[in-house]
Parts: sequence; C-alpha cells; structure tokens
Amino acid sequence: MKQDSEETKHFNNLFSLNKFGPVRIYAAEEIRKILTMSEVIELMAKAFTGLSEDQYYIPLRYVTEIPGKQLSVIFKPAVDYRSDRLSIKILTQNDSNSKSGLPSIMGMVMLLDAETGLLLALMDGSCITDIRTGAASGIATRLLAHEDSKVAAIFGCGAQGRTQLEAILSVRSISRIYAFDTDPQSLGTFVEEMKSRFKIDILACDDPVVLKEVDIICTATGSRSCLFERKHIKPGVHINAIGSYKPFMQEIDPEIIHDSRLFVDSINSCCAESGDIIKPVKMGIIKEDHILGEIGEVISGKKTGRTSYNDITIFKSVGVAIQDLVVANHVYDRSI
Repeated sequence: MKQDSEETKHFNNLFSLNKFGPVRIYAAEEIRKILTMSEVIELMAKAFTGLSEDQYYIPLRYVTEIPGKQLSVIFKPAVDYRSDRLSIKILTQNDSNSKSGLPSIMGMVMLLDAETGLLLALMDGSCITDIRTGAASGIATRLLAHEDSKVAAIFGCGAQGRTQLEAILSVRSISRIYAFDTDPQSLGTFVEEMKSRFKIDILACDDPVVLKEVDIICTATGSRSCLFERKHIKPGVHINAIGSYKPFMQEIDPEIIHDSRLFVDSINSCCAESGDIIKPVKMGIIKEDHILGEIGEVISGKKTGRTSYNDITIFKSVGVAIQDLVVANHVYDRSI
C-alpha cells in the first residue's frame, strides 16, 4: 500500500485533532440555529465599539476581479487580541448568479488560534456575511432612526435584503415595507417570502416617489449609479447604505450625502473603498471630514448621532472583518 506523503499527513492532521480538539465545520443551517438577529445586533455593538477603540488588528481587505469573468474574490482577515483568535473570510461575488438560482455572494470563514495558527473551524461565509451585515444596520437603525418609524424601503431583494429587513424589524415597529429590485423575479419572490415570514404589509415598487412616506431606507445592491435622488426623500429619514463597497459603485445621491449626518463602520475602509464616499469627494461636494464619526463612537457615546427630528442620517458600511470574527467566535464558543 502506498504510504501517505508528508503533505497528506499534514493535511489529515490539520483536520483531525489538535490541542483544541477536532476542526469543526458549520453549515449555514447550523449557524442559523445558533444565532438570533437580536443577539448578533448586540455582537455588532461590541465589534464596532472595539473597532473604534483600536482593540483589533484589521488590515484593509483585498478585492480582485477575475479577468474574463463576472467574478470578484474578496479576502478579509482580522485578529482579536483579547480572545487570541484570527479569522480569514474568503468570499466570491457574482451578481448574475441570481439568474441561475445561486446566491450572489458565497464563501467561507476560517477561524484560527492567533498564537499558533491552528485551524479551529470552517464556517459558511455567506450566512455569516448576511446576518452580520443586517445586524450592523440593525444597530445603526436603533441609534439613528426615529423611534416612531413606521415605513421602510428595501433596495435589493437578495439574501442581504432579507437580513436588512429582519434587522430593522428587530429594532423598530414597522408596519409597511416598499421593496425595490431590478429583477422582477427576485422582487416577487422576496415580497411573497417576507410577507409569509413576518406577517407584514410588503409592496413591490419601481417608483421612488413613494420614498416621501419612508422613515428608514436600506440599500443592498451592486449599483453603479444613484438609486434615488435628494428630491425623493423626506426630512428625518435614516438610510443604511451597505452595497457600495468598491470605488466604482454608488447607491446614494451625492446631494443626499452632503445634506446628511454621515456615520460609517470604518472611516479608513469607507474612504478607501466606497464610491458613495469617494465619488462625492472627487466631485468636490464633500470632504472626507464630512464623515462625523464611526458608528462605534456613537454606540460608546463619544459622538452624537441624530441632533434633530429633521436630520437626514446615513450609516455607510463596506463591512469590516472584525464583524465576521466576532460572529464566528460566538458560534464556536456556543458549540464547544
């Protein structure tokens, strides 16, 4: 019998036993059983506060486009020195996947011991991305949106649109949702599924004029141009903008950015990566110091969020790797 090579032995050892026990593998279904949106919102509060207080090491993520394909690959590492854990998330994104019935974002999160590099767990990255991104908007909504908000709008009816809706329903008593998507099939499926799940009035829309009724807007698209204009929104609206994570992407009208109280998940990341910030800066409409602070500073009380009822507030997020690490840690610790 042919003996295993040293490389094969190393691989087998890696996925069997180490001083932490066997490497654990978590599929999306198991992760969803462990997590609730309410507890992930609290985890995001912890993550963003620690981020603004420099408690983590988080290099800028690396994004590459695959030549000749509609595929992006994203690498996102993070280290939490307090838990001595390291996570590396590898994601792929293809916005045309919906035509084949596939998620636009897929990937995995690797959880490792930060001292030795030993692998602790492999987790479904799409599930973690969806729920932590929704939860980030949940904490921002809790801090910045009016407590009496009743009407919301969701732009982008994919997986992240679903967790955006779940998150805002966790923190505000919403009675009506307007849903927007350029794909009629995705829009129809979203409306029927969310109606059944949340027993709430959800309407499919294609005209931004309805935004005059809306208190909270969530944008979760891959758009390269503004989804609506300044004239469409009413005073006092809160916007969670999560889709523009590359310099050429854009969801929010620069005039809305200019007129808003603007907060972000990470100042460095948003200024380097988001077209919603980069484009208005290049146009001279705002300067980078128009960003009032990070959401973690609002959570900790270092920065003031909304100052009047008519303030337009925006939470701009590109996603930060510490969000994945905090969630992965929680999943792992809850199950060992």
